[in-house]
Amino acid sequence: MEQPLTDGITGSLRDRISSGMNTFNVCVGHLPFPEKHTHFIDLVIAPNVFSGGGKRKAIVPDDLYGENGHSLSEYGQLFWLYNKIDALAPDAEYVNIFQYRRFVSPQPVAGNRASNGSWITTIQEDDLDAYAACFSRTYEGPCFNTPVRFPDGVLTQYATQHVLEDMLNFVKYLIEIEMFSPRDAAKFLRSEHIIPACSVGIYDVKTFKKLFAYLERAADFLHSPYFVAREGYQRRSMGFLLERLQSFMILELLGQGARFGQNMMLSESQAVTSTTGRVT
Repeated sequence: MEQPLTDGITGSLRDRISSGMNTFNVCVGHLPFPEKHTHFIDLVIAPNVFSGGGKRKAIVPDDLYGENGHSLSEYGQLFWLYNKIDALAPDAEYVNIFQYRRFVSPQPVAGNRASNGSWITTIQEDDLDAYAACFSRTYEGPCFNTPVRFPDGVLTQYATQHVLEDMLNFVKYLIEIEMFSPRDAAKFLRSEHIIPACSVGIYDVKTFKKLFAYLERAADFLHSPYFVAREGYQRRSMGFLLERLQSFMILELLGQGARFGQNMMLSESQAVTSTTGRVT
């Protein structure tokens, strides 16, 4: 029987980090992970209630973060994890974060590349058993999705896909609260690389907490006069902004020491799709 978590702390979850295991596996998303493979998961964190997908769930509704909390996308649930991880997995050295259809493979794998995203390797649900090693509970180092270079720059890519005003206001806000110096802001806006879906990855817990403490503070932009609520695909504007910031932070903080794996997606077609409707 599924057991939603109310306070985020259960003895059974602590027991999963047993002798010889150092990694806590967390699935985030508004839809269930394939039922046949829920043994890969220690905890599901979702903004809404759904059947299946794992025995242990934490329901963290978007409106916990206010009227426009949905704009945070998965970051709302990840902030909850950041604030609870010491209690949830006190002995874990690593946390492997994946989504209901996305995960990172630390090792190169053969597979089809998405027709609308050459950095994404698509596999079908029936093939997931072959990738069980991506959900190991024993890791020796962090791993993130592979960075992608945009020759015209991340800012131009953002302007093409999203609302440029949001990015410019976000950077202005980060300068005002002294999270960015003017030089930091210029470097961020001039950058050419982004790690797509960078919230997905295998983090050492210390780095995870450092990154998400910073991101949680940056997310207060949501409550600033500069924030503009969007509709349709752009409704997740805060998620898009935080993704760019997190990617920049990973590349800046970890530099040449970072390990990058392969961006994997469960998809029945070669063209991957995006969520456009609001989760309820």
